[in-house]
Amino acid sequence: MAWAGIPDSETNLERFRELKEMGINVNLSNYPSADAMQKALDLAQQVGIKMITSCPELKNDPEKTVKRFINHPALAGYFLRDEPVRKDFAELGEWARKIASADNKHFCFVNLISAINTTKTEALGTSSYAEYISTFSKEVPVQLLSFDFYPILTVGIHESWYDGLEVFSAEAKKLDKPFWAFALASSYNSLHPVPTLPALRLQLYSNLAYGAQGLEYWAYWMSVGLHCAPIGLDGRRTVVYDRIKTVNNEIQNLAGVFVGAKVLSVRHTGVVTPKGTSQLSSLPSAIRVFETEGNGAVVSILENGPNTFFMVVNRDLKNNLPMIILGDESLKRVLKDGSIVKASTYASTTEIEPGDIAIYLYPTKK
Repeated sequence: MAWAGIPDSETNLERFRELKEMGINVNLSNYPSADAMQKALDLAQQVGIKMITSCPELKNDPEKTVKRFINHPALAGYFLRDEPVRKDFAELGEWARKIASADNKHFCFVNLISAINTTKTEALGTSSYAEYISTFSKEVPVQLLSFDFYPILTVGIHESWYDGLEVFSAEAKKLDKPFWAFALASSYNSLHPVPTLPALRLQLYSNLAYGAQGLEYWAYWMSVGLHCAPIGLDGRRTVVYDRIKTVNNEIQNLAGVFVGAKVLSVRHTGVVTPKGTSQLSSLPSAIRVFETEGNGAVVSILENGPNTFFMVVNRDLKNNLPMIILGDESLKRVLKDGSIVKASTYASTTEIEPGDIAIYLYPTKK
């Protein structure tokens, strides 16, 4: 999903085709009127993009507005709010229920605040980040959860990022709701560098390792104050556009791994593991030897129907991750183009590039 997607002033077929070409299939934009929203939905339909969208009429007269758009093929959901705190939940819940009473086919979308600190959450109005998520879910009837966290800094990776992912994915699992998570597609201050391919991969693949079912980019269209975005202030593509296009293509090739997958465990390797995470201490029976060197990796085990996937993400943005993996005859390797080969086709000693992944497959135990 592209957040802050095509602005109203640039709503035309060429721009929607450009968005689709980057590998985006959901656009989130606000519009100044229901008529402007109608125009965008019509164009999105032509190129095969879904819309999460809003306009003033959706708040002022939700039932009437929803009835106007309920049958539009390009509509995915209604955007209500970004980063609410506890005191906002009652109003959001009332608004979402009004929409749902007129349309139970499309979801209401609210993006939650990141977990910069999972225990000191007085500003959120709750005693913990877990309570913030669970209270929101109780009071606001949404079908999926979303949160943002922009962890790639000029000085390294934010120490609380994986802690926040641990809490959010655990709460989503308890609530039995899918969750979506962000990658930073722009540079909004001197603390955050222009997104590189390793930085994009690390954010997106880490989100997927923790079970994310939707991936979001902020922001698609550059605004005053941002240093960089896929589309610049002059309306031209920047270097970030092609980087995102590359990683989106990779992820779509691997959709069979992630779509609908159930996370069995997420662990980390390395001498020092990130705050809030657990050290990898056991291996599935199909893998006999597994070792990593360097700064370590995210190791996720994902069950998806007849297959279980062993996913390794290099947490380092600068250096390759040396890895040894040796499995039994059932172990296969999933290549970046989505094809599958016997793991023994490759040497047991290998490397994963910065922020990148290696994925292995073995039969799900019945």
